[in-house]
Amino acid sequence: MGISDVSASLFQATAAASVQAKPATAKSGAKDGTGPVASTNDKVDLSDLASALKGDALDLFKNLSADDRTSLGKLVSSGALSADELNDALSSALKSERKKAFWQSAKEDTEAGRTPDGAARQQSMKAISDRMESELESRRAAMYAPGVSPQDRFAALSTLSEDLKDMQNFWDQLVGIGMPMKAYTLKGGDERFFATSKEQAAGQKLKDLGFHSGTFDKVLSSQSKDFAQKYLSEEGTTQMTLGNANK
Repeated sequence: MGISDVSASLFQATAAASVQAKPATAKSGAKDGTGPVASTNDKVDLSDLASALKGDALDLFKNLSADDRTSLGKLVSSGALSADELNDALSSALKSERKKAFWQSAKEDTEAGRTPDGAARQQSMKAISDRMESELESRRAAMYAPGVSPQDRFAALSTLSEDLKDMQNFWDQLVGIGMPMKAYTLKGGDERFFATSKEQAAGQKLKDLGFHSGTFDKVLSSQSKDFAQKYLSEEGTTQMTLGNANK
């Protein structure tokens, strides 16, 4: 090997060592909406995609895993979905999940407030209903039996009415008629829970593109449940009265 060959080999070795020793530079904002997973510069507010998102959709996007942000970012960068459509799709997903979370929270709240004798009360209510039905059927049959005079029929009808009224009052007490109760309500026009047709269309488009992620679903569920419980405690319940308290 000549001097020139030795020099060339040394130059190649030195260049290779220089490349290996050079630390990788992290990109601060990829066009697909996320930076590298391992980068400390993975800031969604520095990406073009995140700058197009807003409100609750942006908050959801920020809390997604890097893989989910990358997947959504690629849909936008490829042109399959616009940034505005992604914003609407995320909003639609949130609103749909919030409705489910609200009614589930309302159910849990109701069950937690039940008294230990709830099952016995339900059985008593059913027994009274069955008795009222039976009494009405049998005594009406007796009233209209052959040979019963109109006067006797009228007297029997008056007695039946009073007896049924007593049973009805007892049934009302068991069910809570006339007593204030907690009602769970969602206002139909509340945009925090009800997606617009535009948002629904964007949500369907995201599904049609095949996006599905278990980690996305978990974040969506967690945020929606927190929101629903806060809403429930602050404005999701009202007091109502069943029936007429002064009948």
